[in-house]
Amino acid sequence: MQPSASKARQVARAGMTMEIYYRDRAPEYDKFYQVPERQHDLERLKLWLVEHVRGRHILEIAAGTGYWTEAAAAVAKAITATDYNPEMLAIAATRNLGSNVKLRTADAFALPKFGSPFDAGMAHMWWSHVGKERRHEFLSHFVSRLEPRAVILMIDQVFGGCNTVSRQDQWGNLMTLRTLENGATFEIIKNYPSSEELCDDFAKVCDDVEVILLPHFWALSARVRAPVD
Repeated sequence: MQPSASKARQVARAGMTMEIYYRDRAPEYDKFYQVPERQHDLERLKLWLVEHVRGRHILEIAAGTGYWTEAAAAVAKAITATDYNPEMLAIAATRNLGSNVKLRTADAFALPKFGSPFDAGMAHMWWSHVGKERRHEFLSHFVSRLEPRAVILMIDQVFGGCNTVSRQDQWGNLMTLRTLENGATFEIIKNYPSSEELCDDFAKVCDDVEVILLPHFWALSARVRAPVD
């Protein structure tokens, strides 16, 4: 279905960028995690995450409001949680994250060199927004900030009845129109990869790729491939 002319103008004014969308969505973002039918999956995923991050030094990409940061912080040795938008991290800072968590503004495609080793990396609700044409770029950059054999963990949505797609772009990315509570409308990338697609993408830089499918979400674990001597 095509957007109305007024919505199309709003999209154009908004610039159609993920950065602006998530900056403006920050105050309402956590409502995503309050949907009743998602609760069973979310509880399972928190247990899955805790099992994989216990005692680890974690680099987190797209931490957002810190929902998954908080779940991991209880058992992780240390977390450096990054996000492009300081507005998101300001909300994360209000959570009970603990002294083992540092929040830092950073671009996922241009991460600084942190000067500390990470034996785990995680990016939840992020992969669906990475354009297909930039997936390898992002993964290669991400693993360059992690130790060899570090674990990578990701959680994201599967396609369901509440998901809508407005069109596909030239790279095959699914584009979705989203309207915020303030009335602004944005067109964003929101892909729903298959298990096979996930395994193919991550196998380029990782070993031991495993994907779990739940009714509303998928979860992936993998290990950064060690360089060949």
